[in-house]
Amino acid sequence: MWVLFVSERTLVGVGFDCNPMIFAADDTGLWSFVRFLDEMKAAPSASKASQLSEALGKLYGQSKQGASSDTVEPSKARGGAHENCITCIVPLRKGSDGTIKRFSTSGLDGKVVVWDLENHVSIAK
Repeated sequence: MWVLFVSERTLVGVGFDCNPMIFAADDTGLWSFVRFLDEMKAAPSASKASQLSEALGKLYGQSKQGASSDTVEPSKARGGAHENCITCIVPLRKGSDGTIKRFSTSGLDGKVVVWDLENHVSIAK
């Protein structure tokens, strides 16, 4: 599991999932899952609590169903930027305000993906 702080209140987490996860801190300092970076919108049928639980479980390499690896995960985006675990995240460019504007990820699939947060839909949604 790797994390990259893109600002004081926002971080990107990567690891056993194929999709970077956005987490944000509220005014009290409590961190919560916002969404997957490679998805425009979370599945409408899943509750926020189950999305958070699933995201944190994936971030820490745990499955909600146990250690079985043959279960189908309906929320996992197929055909996304990465096809396997993300093993590294590296900042590439900071903005004048000190926030990370561009970073790269690499994974076990052999891909290196550059993520441009300036041209991406707001990561806080």
